[in-house]
Amino acid sequence: MSGKPDRATYQARMEDMLSTLRTEIISGIRPQGSYLPSEIELGELFQLSKKSVRKALEILVDEGLVCKIPRVGNRVLLPDSSPVTTLRLGIYASIEEQAFLPELLERFLTAYPNIRVETVMLPYTKYPYAIKGYLENGFLDVFTLNNRNFQEIEEANHLHLLEPQSPNPAHHTFLIRQFSHNGALYSTPLMFSPVVLCYNKGVFKNCGLSMPNSGWTWDVLLETAIAIRKKAGINGFYAHIESLNRFPIFLLQSGFRFEARPSGYRYDDPKLWDVLHRCRSLFLEQGFLPAFLSERDAGAERLFMQQKVGMIMTTYYGLNMMKQVPFEYDITPLPYAVIPKTLLLTTGLSINRFSKQKEIARLFVDFLASEPSQRYIQKQTLSLPANGAAADQNEEDGLAGPPRYPLYREIMPTFADYRELNITIEALDDFSQELKLFWGGLDEPESIIQRVQTRLMEM
Repeated sequence: MSGKPDRATYQARMEDMLSTLRTEIISGIRPQGSYLPSEIELGELFQLSKKSVRKALEILVDEGLVCKIPRVGNRVLLPDSSPVTTLRLGIYASIEEQAFLPELLERFLTAYPNIRVETVMLPYTKYPYAIKGYLENGFLDVFTLNNRNFQEIEEANHLHLLEPQSPNPAHHTFLIRQFSHNGALYSTPLMFSPVVLCYNKGVFKNCGLSMPNSGWTWDVLLETAIAIRKKAGINGFYAHIESLNRFPIFLLQSGFRFEARPSGYRYDDPKLWDVLHRCRSLFLEQGFLPAFLSERDAGAERLFMQQKVGMIMTTYYGLNMMKQVPFEYDITPLPYAVIPKTLLLTTGLSINRFSKQKEIARLFVDFLASEPSQRYIQKQTLSLPANGAAADQNEEDGLAGPPRYPLYREIMPTFADYRELNITIEALDDFSQELKLFWGGLDEPESIIQRVQTRLMEM
């Protein structure tokens, strides 16, 4: 049996050569007037025969990208004044708030002068259906995607809209798993964060209280929060508890899993409400109604910066809001109930499978995932870059952050995912909307269960 590659293999290699050379020419890596490597060199580089190399070069000649000069070589024709390629990048508002992207886009433009990146703000509501319209109509080439929205897209059977990508071996494997389905990767991790506990060190010192540590339970936190309220006159602990990045952690820590039924999920499970009641007690027993203190996760950080609260649930993303606080603070693992767990939140970069410039899109994703770009994110923010070496570099030359910035390494075994709850993101989100008044002590389980069941019967 011959060991020669079959026709399909040669065709794939030739397509790879064409795609690579097109991208390098259009992006300006190979400028006008420069020469491509010799046919022999191209054959060795792409593992192609001389005949296949010549066939690929003829295609580039027909496309007007290359001019064949006898006995000299193949010269790049694309003039410097050629139309600029525009790449449309969809981003979350939180990415813009971290302020690292403009500089990286400038660096990308310097490296690839014939490519411009145009940013488009992404919606937060009904995400899988909104993004479907963006992608199918060609409004986006690349877009940021967090692990929760990825799960939504997966559950809506919209993964066919995303171009599969190759895993970067420099990225943490637990991040790659969050964006994978049936062995295929659909988003390249960019940065990540677990949810942690953040505390004002001065408040604890002034109140004569021991600093939080990894052995804390939520009962200990509540006792400490009440003591802070009595001694310092401020709220002891706060979180935007109705967020899908917050209250599900209490369910994960209790080992709770929703029971799936033909008509939906079981919401009258006593264990579910036992967990949620204990969660609510963290706020009500301090003597205030949490439902009216914030509209989103960042509300907790603002209260903390104003020194109106001693402890908050936050993320490394949230720490970026606190770069200039005039007091000492630090982070520690979340207190636990039954099992020490915390949510892992990850942001990645996905490519529209229907994009007309997927080669350029891959080039851009690879640029942001590269070690130099990841190190820039590490130096300019307190977020954790997906590249392990870049994240670890923070202790040497990153921004001044909490002393326990490397905490994420210690708590990796506690990282958890929404999938462990055995409920779709859409159903979990709908349930969270019904809990809004419950958190403030203005609604009780019986009426919530009745509303949810009535809605399920009407569907």
